[in-house]
Amino acid sequence: MKPLLTVEQLAQYIHKSVNSIRSDACRNPQSLPPICRLPNTKRLLWRMEDVEAWLAGHVAIQVTDASATPSRTTRRGRPTKAETVARQRQAQAQPALARG
Repeated sequence: MKPLLTVEQLAQYIHKSVNSIRSDACRNPQSLPPICRLPNTKRLLWRMEDVEAWLAGHVAIQVTDASATPSRTTRRGRPTKAETVARQRQAQAQPALARG
């Protein structure tokens, strides 16, 4: 069995501050690898196997195929004033074109 990692060692391994790891252990435990709690202790320890498996599960895969990414033609959220005015002008111009 490999030795257990302390907070300081985990911080160095995953490039986070010690304080971030300590606060995440209480407030946001899903943002860290599974903690190995020994009976009758409050020490935060991690098994190297768990850390490596957790890191492997969080690897982002780059998609190089352009057809796989959805293309978005409109922005999310409320339209800007300029977009609203342009749409109104376009709507007013279309009936005039249909008439003649």
